Amino acid sequence: MRNLYLKILPFILGLFPLLFSSCEKAVPDLPARPEETELQTITFKLNGFTTAINPLETSSKMSSDKQSSFSSLASKGLNPSTEEQFLYFWSFNEDNLVPDIAVNTSLAALTFTAASAEPSYTSGYGLSPYPAGKCLSLKGAKSILIQMPLSTIEQLTTLAFDIGSSDTGPKNFQISYSTDGGEHFTLLSDNNPMPIDRNRYSFDLSIINPAAYNNQFLIKIEPFEGDRGEGKPYNEATGTLKLDNIRLSGIYNMPGDDTEVPKEISKIHYYVFDADNHTLAATGTIPLNTTEPELSIKLSVGNYYASVFSNVSTKELLLPATVENASTLYLANAFENHKALIFGTNIPAFEVKNSVEREVLLKRYFSQVKFDFTDEEDLSFIHKIVFKPTHTPFVYSPFATSTSDMITDESVITIQPSFSQEHKSISFNQFMGDLAQPATVGYVVDVYGADSELLRTFEVNSTIKNNVQLTFTGNLLTDVDKPNNFQIKWNQEWDDELTETF
Repeated sequence: MRNLYLKILPFILGLFPLLFSSCEKAVPDLPARPEETELQTITFKLNGFTTAINPLETSSKMSSDKQSSFSSLASKGLNPSTEEQFLYFWSFNEDNLVPDIAVNTSLAALTFTAASAEPSYTSGYGLSPYPAGKCLSLKGAKSILIQMPLSTIEQLTTLAFDIGSSDTGPKNFQISYSTDGGEHFTLLSDNNPMPIDRNRYSFDLSIINPAAYNNQFLIKIEPFEGDRGEGKPYNEATGTLKLDNIRLSGIYNMPGDDTEVPKEISKIHYYVFDADNHTLAATGTIPLNTTEPELSIKLSVGNYYASVFSNVSTKELLLPATVENASTLYLANAFENHKALIFGTNIPAFEVKNSVEREVLLKRYFSQVKFDFTDEEDLSFIHKIVFKPTHTPFVYSPFATSTSDMITDESVITIQPSFSQEHKSISFNQFMGDLAQPATVGYVVDVYGADSELLRTFEVNSTIKNNVQLTFTGNLLTDVDKPNNFQIKWNQEWDDELTETF
């Protein structure tokens, strides 16, 4: 029996490999990852941002002129000091519009309106410790706007620059400033002759309180023909203006460790979906550092559609944590983030066969709400105005039906105005998305005096779409016992006007 067992055992053991091999399933090959050469590059050339960077009130006036604007991104060192120093400085020696010194590097910007959309650079003027290098040269210049945020600046002293022109260029200029982001401008000087090649000008800005205006400060230079004597006639189209060593001086006071400095955001979000199954194919962000950025995405051959939108503000957009398909994508903006510039568009279905380029125009996903107060009395004693929305939060789903319960937002807008006899208006941006039909917007407005005393509460409302400039006009404080008598005016596309009363 023992011998029989020993003979059978090897036979049984020999069957094990056959048994296991017959039960074993073939493992399918993993799908090959697309080789880099199999992916196609799709480049979207994005535009439509110019109207956000130029002052809103002048966008329609400039529509026939070529415009250009570049926002600085480089970080420029600046040490806090109780002594006067340069807070902003443009030397143009690197052949670009990026400032050499800047308190706020991401929001500082130089914008121009000229016959040529692109800036030129030619031999400049030296200013120690900067060599002569280059200067900004513009043909057919009509205006130059310089945005210099004033947050963390304790005191302003002077604005100065070197300016000149060609024989057929402008020989005079007007200069003004705005403390409300371009809504209104105050004249600094309307007569500044430029008789020679290099003319140095300096303007006293010590009367401006930087703490009151933050990111709303703008300088506008407007050249014109001027007295030419026996010189050549003015050529408005080809005459050249030269500008160099733009510098704003004052005292820079960095906030302490316990002071929270808002994060500055300037970027573009993109979501690309498969047109057949609507699943997410690609997503990401890129910096928004010019008015015509390019978005390049690598995709496999197939059919797709996309949503692209931008955010220039101090708060992130309200977005879903994960996006698996097109119906789950939405975007919103906190109401308190009232300076946000949010542009966007949906790109309809496109086929990817090879690398291609497409131009994409983005539009405003917001409207501007403005209050023009008509009180004859001085309003400088107003300490703050608080706006509370009465409408539900706007949530925009590009490819599905939106509901306001997607987010929770109980924030308010608090503005500390700096009213004067000439300036009695305030404004903010209201995010709305891209609306097919007008929607109701409404606000409860609380007005506080110097001792935080509540002076008045009233309510306003209207019905608008996105990309509208809505203006409420009426008395802020007078006739407080009477029903509100605000006039409503709104500009669709910020061109046409409609006025209604209630």
